[in-house]
Order: sequence, then C-alpha cells, then structure tokens
Amino acid sequence: MNWEPLGLFLVSVGAGAFGAMLGLGGGIILVPAMTLLFHVELTAAIAASLVSIVATSCVGVQTYLRAGLTNVNLGARLLIPMVLGAILGGVLGTRISEKMVAALFIILIFYVLFQMIRAAKPAKESAASTPAPSSSEIPYHKRPIVYGVSILSGIISALLGVGGGLIQVPLINGTLGYPLRAAIGTSGFLIGATAAISALIYLAEGAIIPDLVVPCVLGVMVGAKIGAVMGMRVPTRALRFIFAGVMIYTAIRMYLKWFL
Repeated sequence: MNWEPLGLFLVSVGAGAFGAMLGLGGGIILVPAMTLLFHVELTAAIAASLVSIVATSCVGVQTYLRAGLTNVNLGARLLIPMVLGAILGGVLGTRISEKMVAALFIILIFYVLFQMIRAAKPAKESAASTPAPSSSEIPYHKRPIVYGVSILSGIISALLGVGGGLIQVPLINGTLGYPLRAAIGTSGFLIGATAAISALIYLAEGAIIPDLVVPCVLGVMVGAKIGAVMGMRVPTRALRFIFAGVMIYTAIRMYLKWFL
C-alpha cells in the first residue's frame, strides 16, 4: 500500500479540524506540514492548499448565508481588490524563491500567534450568532485602508496558500465594526473566490499535482466537519495552547530547513 496519500489525508484531516476549531483555516497548518513531513515542494503545497480552501469555502459559506451572517454586497465591494491581490500573489508565488516564501510564512505564523493572544482577551460580543448589518457602505475616510488591506490579504492568500480571512476578519470586524461572526461569514464569501483565482494561476504554471490535491481536499473537508463539532466541546484555552505550541515548533523547523 502507498502510505503517502493516506498520510497526506490524515495530516489534512488534522489541519482542517484545527483550522475549523480556531477559525483560521487549514492552510496555516497544512502547507508547512506538507513541506516538513512529506518533503513536498513549497509551491506545490501552496497550490494544493488553495484548492482545498476553495472546496471548504464552498461548503462553509452556505451555512453563513442561511444564518444571515454574510453581507454579500460588502463582499462584492471587497472582492475586486482581493482578486487583484490574488492575481499578483499568484504570479509572485510561482516566481520568487522558496526561501523567500518560507520567510514570509514564518512571519505569518507569528502574526497569527499575535492575533490569537489578542483574541484571548474577554470578548464584548455575545456568543450568539449576530446577523450581518444590511448596509454595505464603506465610509469614505476608511476606503484607502480597507481596499489596501484587501489587496494585501489577496496577495498573502495566493502567495502562502492560506485563507485571506486571517487578515479580512480583523479588517471587517475591527475597522468596519461588523460583529465577529458576521465578519467571518462575509470573509468566507471572499476566500473561495480569491483562492480559486490563485489556484488557476498555479494550474497554468503546472504547480497543481492531482496526487497531492485529492487527499488534501478530502482530508481538509472531513477535518473541517470534525473540527466544527469538537470546537464546541474542547476548551478554547486548551486549543490555543496546543496550536501555539505546534506553530512555534513549525516556525523553528521551517527556519532550520531553509535558513541553516
């Protein structure tokens, strides 16, 4: 039996579960796991992760739409700058060195850890689902930063194979003042589209390998369903502690692999 597809599937299940439990998406775990455990080229790992993001987004966005937690009009306004960023990130991702991509991924890991520390503070918002505001207007004075950050999130999503929600959720929640769950729902509407654009660029460059993509997509989708259930039962503090340990270890391994 060829254990590599099975191993990729099991790792993808874990990545999808952790991503769903913490609301981060599986790419932040899946990409380094594929490169460190299975010695997959970084570009191929990023491409496979992007395809899995498209699949999970298509499934997850339906739930948020039914719950009224997605502001489609706002999503449409942010989609163009994110797609522009995704195109730029996809082009850069197939042309810059793996060492540069690894450095950016390590920076992203510490950014995510910083955001998790901030999120660990008591939240003002109720745990109950809060509908997305119907207004989609972006205040004029906030447009430069909103559109600029949206472009950046598209670049990072395509360049590193992670969901742009890592940046879009704090933007929609903090800068635009949307409730957290509504921000997550609206961000989910954007992620699938930008990941699809990015994946097409990687496909054109021959970076998408079916033998990698199939077990990753299946594993992440199964893991996301498991994580959605477990996330309601496992204490958040324990999840954050485990995830922080895994991410710090991953950052060290990536540094040792590409810089020493």
